[in-house]
Amino acid sequence: MSNRFLLAALTLAAFLPTLALAQAEPAQREGSWEISLGAGAMYLDGHLASFLGNKGFADSGSNVGRLMPAAAVRLGYNFNNNIGFSIGTGGGMRSGVKYLTPFAALTYTVNLNATTSPFITGGTQFTRITGNGRVTHPTWGAHAGVGVRHMVSENLALRLEGRIGFEHYADLPGKKTAYNSIATLGISYFTAGRHAPPMAMAPPPCPQCARARVDTLWRTPPPPPPVIHRCEHGIAPAGAKVDAYGCLILRDTLLLEGVHFEFDKSEITPTAKPILDRVAESMLAYPELYFEIAGHTDSVGTFAYNFLLSARRAAAVRAYLVSHGVAQYRMTAVGYGEGFPIAPNATVEGRALNRRGTEVRVLAPR
Repeated sequence: MSNRFLLAALTLAAFLPTLALAQAEPAQREGSWEISLGAGAMYLDGHLASFLGNKGFADSGSNVGRLMPAAAVRLGYNFNNNIGFSIGTGGGMRSGVKYLTPFAALTYTVNLNATTSPFITGGTQFTRITGNGRVTHPTWGAHAGVGVRHMVSENLALRLEGRIGFEHYADLPGKKTAYNSIATLGISYFTAGRHAPPMAMAPPPCPQCARARVDTLWRTPPPPPPVIHRCEHGIAPAGAKVDAYGCLILRDTLLLEGVHFEFDKSEITPTAKPILDRVAESMLAYPELYFEIAGHTDSVGTFAYNFLLSARRAAAVRAYLVSHGVAQYRMTAVGYGEGFPIAPNATVEGRALNRRGTEVRVLAPR
């Protein structure tokens, strides 16, 4: 049964990317630090468990449990979009026996900047086992594993990982190699990575240099009038205020009630696209502002499912706006799920209000 548990965790880690939609890359995480915390289960090699029981490590005689709760913490650095290095430790405890496994690993990620990014990892590890005043440890150890990260915001990801260790114990009778497995589910936090250097811009022309001679006087021509940004595509959201040029007046929070998605999915419906076209044009009229794209749901379904669904929908809106000219760095996509209702979820009307679509929140200039 424990082998099935580990196999299920590793299979989910390998195939979870197929559950996410392909979306625009939300950030550049090359050169970022990654801090990870996770909890799950450890499965102990049977030969090693028998040895520990016979040597009196356990509180209950020779009974050493093979499946136990476990936790892991990791600090890593991502050199580029694919390669990273990390150090950390994991461990578990059962029947009075404690297992502490510090490790160091190299990680290869398919695409660190994608919303969902599978990875493989491998490196060295060293397990220290204590119980009833007794201590043992391997003479060498290594591990290999697979996992997947799924971004729920620009800097925070869910991390599912499974790995198996190969360790040589000189004290073991018979075969000396033990195979201990661990599977964890947790979170990863990314610090800001390297950004591409800005493109060099030509200096503005000097008005004093473009002078024309009239008789014996030098006169400087007047500066050209400012370019007026007009918003002519799409339609304005219901109830939104617009200026004299058709652009939305972006001041605080803009509710996009008409932006809907396919049922239980994050595909934007055709009727929502004209509204987003006008939103994109209006964002271009305010180049000094930054925005948060917030997604919401009602309470139908589990909290975790609603949380991930709202995050995918917010990211889909962000990707659409990027495809219409709004710079990626000016927007973040955040899913709130059912966490901030504006009406009771006990009624049909209340749930309809809580499925209020997408909000565009104006942030202060950075």
